[in-house]
Amino acid sequence: MKIGIIGAGKFGLVLARIAAENSNEVLIHSRRINEVESINKKNESLSGFSFNKMAITATQDLDRLTGCDVLLVTVASKDFIECISKLNHKKYKGKFVSCVKGFDKKSGKLMSEVLIDEFNIHSNDVFVLSGPNLSKELGNQELTGTVIAGDDEIFIDALSNALKTDYFLPFSSNDRYGVELGGALKNIYAILSGYFHKKGVGENTIGLLLTKCLSEMSTYSKARGANPATFLGLAGVGDFFSTALSSDSRNYRFGEFLAEGLDPERALEKVGDTVEGYGASLLVQQNAEALDIDLKLLDYLTSIYKGPKKLTDDKKIFNSLDIERDINFLI
Repeated sequence: MKIGIIGAGKFGLVLARIAAENSNEVLIHSRRINEVESINKKNESLSGFSFNKMAITATQDLDRLTGCDVLLVTVASKDFIECISKLNHKKYKGKFVSCVKGFDKKSGKLMSEVLIDEFNIHSNDVFVLSGPNLSKELGNQELTGTVIAGDDEIFIDALSNALKTDYFLPFSSNDRYGVELGGALKNIYAILSGYFHKKGVGENTIGLLLTKCLSEMSTYSKARGANPATFLGLAGVGDFFSTALSSDSRNYRFGEFLAEGLDPERALEKVGDTVEGYGASLLVQQNAEALDIDLKLLDYLTSIYKGPKKLTDDKKIFNSLDIERDINFLI
């Protein structure tokens, strides 16, 4: 399979190596000429990520990717539309796989929705890849599972075989929006996890927090047409728990800085990188209000942006949750 990768960040580089390990022809796009030259001449990225003379070619020219069978898009959500708009859609006849965990800032749409609605790409040609896929661990070949979701099961099987290694295991799903929402929403609630961990609450409280965060994620996703059962799998509980319990997560660290009393702008500066969950939390809150969905934990998170709370107030939020039924999002 000829695989194109748009985005030479950490995850894009990892996917390029995985695909090349399986004897696929790989073409990776980067906007930086020095990155392209480093990969093509030295077989390594500027960050030192080595490809060991694999069949990987880097390019600044998006048109070169139009000959690929599939494009894996790994750029940040804020760059997604700009990047896709530069591709020659008349020439490219292959599939799109969004590996982006976030929402479009202006429309609030998922990246797969952007591809379908804004670029008129047929839904059968749009897929998502998501799961507990921390780039650092994948780069070290730690055993990792992921989910590829879409309508075309034959293509999902083909791509899964093209990417499967002894340490990277793709699973399939037909719930594209559920898988994609899992990846986008976990960033939001990982902020709360970092916040409460930094406040020093007990493990019982963390167990309560994460479970009820997952419930809100599922409730919101169901309202947007996803299957809430998807959140019991890798793209839901798997991805969320990996991020919400990882001090390497940017969203988790952002939450820690909020707990220290920093305002969002200063906390973002301290993280020093994109915190997808911050902007996403404001978008989802606005959308949830329009859909008349009660997301108390999300509302509490956005209230923290206005100033830190006392630990006694932090704990009171749990008393406001619906305690009549433990699991209500599958009903």
